[in-house]
Amino acid sequence: MTVLQLIRIRAVTAAPGLVLAAIGLAALATALGQPFRLPSGRPGPGFVPALLAGALVALGLLHAAAARPAPAEGAGGARSGVMLCAAVAGFALLLPWAGFLPASWAAGSLALAAAPGLRRRAILAGGAALALASTALFLGALGLPTPAIGPAR
Repeated sequence: MTVLQLIRIRAVTAAPGLVLAAIGLAALATALGQPFRLPSGRPGPGFVPALLAGALVALGLLHAAAARPAPAEGAGGARSGVMLCAAVAGFALLLPWAGFLPASWAAGSLALAAAPGLRRRAILAGGAALALASTALFLGALGLPTPAIGPAR
C-alpha cells in the first residue's frame, strides 16, 4: 500500500468525526443565541444545548484524531463514523414529530450499530435501554419540555 493510499484511507475514516464536529459547531452557534445564565444565576435556555454542542465537537474531533482503518477491511472503519452521524441526524429528524423516546431509541440503536460484532437484538435492546435512561434523565429529572411520545404541540 502506498503512502497516498494510506492518506486517502485516513481521510475517509476521519471524515465522519469532522462532520460531527461541524454539526456541533453549528449547534453551538445556535445555542449561543440563547442566554447561558439567567440574571438570577440559574442556568438559562442556552446552557444544556451549549454543553451538548461542545461535547459533540469534542467527541467528533476525538473520533477524527483516533480514526484508523480496520486492518482487514481497508477503509471499512468509516462505517462507525457514518453510523454516528446517522444517529445524530436520526435524533434531530425524529424528535419533532415522534417525540423524545422514539428519537432517542433510534439514535441509541444507530450508535450501537457502529460497534462491530453486535447482533441485531443487542443493538435494539441496548437502544431501548439508552432511550429509557435518557428519557428518565432529560424528561424526568431535568424536566425538558418535550413530549416523550408524539409530536410537539
